[in-house]
Formats: sequence, C-alpha cells, structure tokens
Amino acid sequence: MPGRRSKRQTIREKILDSAGRLFNRHGFNAVSIDDVMADAGLTRGGFYNYFSSKTDLYAQSVARVVGAKRDASNGQGPARFAPDQIVRDYLTVHHFEDLEASGPMIGLPSDISQTDRAVRQAFESALRFMIETFEQGASGGARPNRKEALAIAALCIGGMVLARSVEDRRLADEMREAALALALSLGNWT
Repeated sequence: MPGRRSKRQTIREKILDSAGRLFNRHGFNAVSIDDVMADAGLTRGGFYNYFSSKTDLYAQSVARVVGAKRDASNGQGPARFAPDQIVRDYLTVHHFEDLEASGPMIGLPSDISQTDRAVRQAFESALRFMIETFEQGASGGARPNRKEALAIAALCIGGMVLARSVEDRRLADEMREAALALALSLGNWT
C-alpha cells in the first residue's frame, strides 16, 4: 500500500502544479477542470478522486503556496522570504514575465469577487500572509506599522497587476519599478 499512496500523492501534486500554472496565467474563472487535467496529462474522470470541486482545487493550490512560504519564513527553507526580499522578488522583471509561476495574488483579484466563499478565503489567506510578513519587518530593521504593511501589499499586488495590464512595456516597467521603490521605502528596506 505505501507505493499506492506515493503514486496517489504524485498525481495529486501534478494536478496542483497544473492548476497553479493555469490559474496564474488565465484566472480562476477561465480555467476548467478539463483544462487542468489535460495540462497534467490526465483525464477528467480521475479529478474527483483528489478534489471535490474546482473551488476545492483552487483553495488547496493556494494553501500549498502559502504553506510553503510560511515554512520557508519560519526557518524551514531558504531565507528568501524576508519582507524586503518578497518586495524585491515580487516586482522583478522575471516575475512580470513569468505568468505561470506567479503567486495567486496577481491573476485572480478580478475573479475573486465573483467566486464562492472558499476561493475568496484562500485568496485572503495568501494576502494575510503577505501583510503579516511585511508587519514583522526585516530582522534588525524597523518594522512597518499595520497601515504601512497594508500599503506595501497593495503596492506589490497593484503594481504588478497594472504592469501586466498595459501593452506598452516601458510604461509597465515604470509602474513596476515605481511600486518597488515606494514599497521598499515604506518598509525602510532601501
């Protein structure tokens, strides 16, 4: 039986990987269960052996990302989840161009208000983690207050959403770089 459990976990992770990529690239509403399963190289018929619904899949996908980041920020992973590094990483050209590997915060805000409660709760969980990380501040540095932490999160998410929404790459880069500079300044991480 242990081999069966391992294979089951591997398939589940494959589905979650596909879901994360597709939700990030196209948004929650535009991605179907068929799309996710096809991307994972599987058929729709097996989906319900792993998830109860598309909403459940999304919630577990976001929880997986948040859990990995929490583990990393608690010393169980690389130290790249320091608040200032999150801002620097979030507003990079690479993050701008890598639609599939982006976090759930960018591609979904416009979809969120039209989805069910579990999806909104998963999104909120990721947002709360980001805000809490900013509130805790960088080790050895001054900590932003709650309002500053909220503003930094808004600058990160809003800056990237806007940058990805325009055709003019120069304007997009200016938006992203301005958000980066202000977020780092608000956090006293410059």
